[in-house]
Amino acid sequence: MKYKRIMSMIATGILMLNLVSCSSDNNENKDVAMESGEEVVVATSVAVTEILDALGVKVSGVPKTSYELPKSTEGAVEIGNPMSPDLEIIKSLNPTIVVSVDTLGSDYMNLFTENNIPSEFVSLESLDGLKEAITILGKKFDKNDEAKNLLNEIELKESEVKKKAETLENPEILVLFAAPGSTMIATSKSYIGSLVKIVGGKNIVEDNSTSFTTYNKEDLAMLNPEKILVMVHAMPEETKAALEKEMSTDSAWQNIKAVKEGNVVYLDSTYFGMSANLKVIEGLDILSDIVHGDGE
Repeated sequence: MKYKRIMSMIATGILMLNLVSCSSDNNENKDVAMESGEEVVVATSVAVTEILDALGVKVSGVPKTSYELPKSTEGAVEIGNPMSPDLEIIKSLNPTIVVSVDTLGSDYMNLFTENNIPSEFVSLESLDGLKEAITILGKKFDKNDEAKNLLNEIELKESEVKKKAETLENPEILVLFAAPGSTMIATSKSYIGSLVKIVGGKNIVEDNSTSFTTYNKEDLAMLNPEKILVMVHAMPEETKAALEKEMSTDSAWQNIKAVKEGNVVYLDSTYFGMSANLKVIEGLDILSDIVHGDGE
């Protein structure tokens, strides 16, 4: 996946800079927390932090973010951006485990291993991945009952929106992922693409080999989606303004039914981002309304 490779290269470069300042003599303190029986858990992403909180796991290290984190993490140490956690800060916490998403690939995993940082990586690239992550972490932290309750809540909502979709038409949807300077298509394999399918939308790009792909606007015009959903990543206001300008001036975009009829919806990043998250329970209702014309 092109996006994943780029993100992996960026993260690896940043982390390698951090590693220059990391010394191996920290190893003697690695098992302090384990020997005392105290569990010290670090989460490197917002989604992982929310899952651990919902399971009742105390989180001592959290990512630096503009999003609101669970109240239980007040007082937790910020360990840096999810893309470039500060290894010195993480080591200073002597974690029994660091929980991360695997979106950034094997390089990221190897860097933790090489620095003797105990870790667990989970996949949050789809709703199924989210459910599997909840199960894995439930077992890992002996929170099986809490995990089961959480899964039941998600699956109940999933079943509810699927049942609703059976009574409605299946509009043809194009899902775009917009970042500064580039726009890609989110396929049915992506998290947002999988949600569109669940709520009864038909993703016009059914490529299951990759989560995101590039596109030709002329080809999109031939597919002619009824509605376009846009996820905006990084510098959201500037990115949205640039895409709106392109759609209003580019003849290829102007030939697409959704653009001509004003059926372009910019999704709230609180609910719809790159990674699956526990806001999916609310997000499925929101997306169902958008896809079937009851919300925006």
